[in-house]
Amino acid sequence: MAATVIPFPMHRVAGARRMRTVSHAHEPRLAGVAVLRGWVRRWFARRRLARDLPFMTAETLADIGLSRPEALAEAHRPFWRSGAHDAA
Repeated sequence: MAATVIPFPMHRVAGARRMRTVSHAHEPRLAGVAVLRGWVRRWFARRRLARDLPFMTAETLADIGLSRPEALAEAHRPFWRSGAHDAA
């Protein structure tokens, strides 16, 4: 009678690299999670920018192409709404 070989999960071995056969981005059940993660990252970036805009100097605002009134309007805009200067 032949012995049954049960493969040992290599990701449980210390220092072993975990092999992935399918990218998480290609799994349909995780596609929605990736979209939500992108939204949350974008929202956090917008909040950080809105928090920092009122304290930037005129030179810094000029470097990013905003005037003081535009910066204050951008700072008061809700983070979930994209603005004119948002890249994505």
